[in-house]
Amino acid sequence: MKKWDITDKILPALTALVYILLWAPAIVLILLSFNKDELGIRWEGFSLEWYSEILNNVAVGRALKTSLTIAIITVVVATIIGTLTAYGLYKYKFRGKRALRTTLLLPLVMPYVVIGGALLVFFTRVIHIPLGYPSILIAHITFSIPLAVFVILGRMQRIDWTLEEASADLGASKLTTWRKIILPLLLPAILASAVLIFPWSFNDFTITYFVAGVGTTTLPLYIFSLVRFGESAVINAIGTIVMALPLIGILLTNLLQRKEVS
Repeated sequence: MKKWDITDKILPALTALVYILLWAPAIVLILLSFNKDELGIRWEGFSLEWYSEILNNVAVGRALKTSLTIAIITVVVATIIGTLTAYGLYKYKFRGKRALRTTLLLPLVMPYVVIGGALLVFFTRVIHIPLGYPSILIAHITFSIPLAVFVILGRMQRIDWTLEEASADLGASKLTTWRKIILPLLLPAILASAVLIFPWSFNDFTITYFVAGVGTTTLPLYIFSLVRFGESAVINAIGTIVMALPLIGILLTNLLQRKEVS
């Protein structure tokens, strides 16, 4: 009984400590983003100056536009390819299927430094793609497709596939069956994977740093340049906004999953 009491007291304390360690830096960042102090070190009063500076900063707007454009294209392309790949892996039997499914895990488990370096060599020495928008898009789509594949595969395992057979028995074509039966059933997983891929691409720094080249600056790369020059006040404001985007994505994903369960 004493053992259980001790555990019962220690576990909540450890849980609280973990949450404090996770959220304390984020809370400090948010508070300092509203600080008047230019260095962002000590509190000198509430101010929205740094947020207004972001709105008036052309470089920030350009970097944000680049990140949004790349992330949106990545979401659309990676989700479409991931959906078709997941369907093929689940429904069809072919030689090398297990090997293909295993290799799809590599972009998720390999260090980003290795992937970035490998893509840089591949783009510049093998296929000679100019570094910039094309190389960043190919890189982001490459490491985002596996995420879509495994999210949608998880959904496919819970689908009643007799509905597809019933549609075929009633004379519907494969395209009609896909459009009216399969796609609506997969839609929650497709949306969930899109919501996960967007911050995955938008926040990427390591791989983008290798393949961006000169003249193409995403928001994470711009933040890195600010860190190098010590502009901490603006970084706090940008960091707060960037941190909010993945949190919104996670909340949307949870809402989609709750709707799917209900």
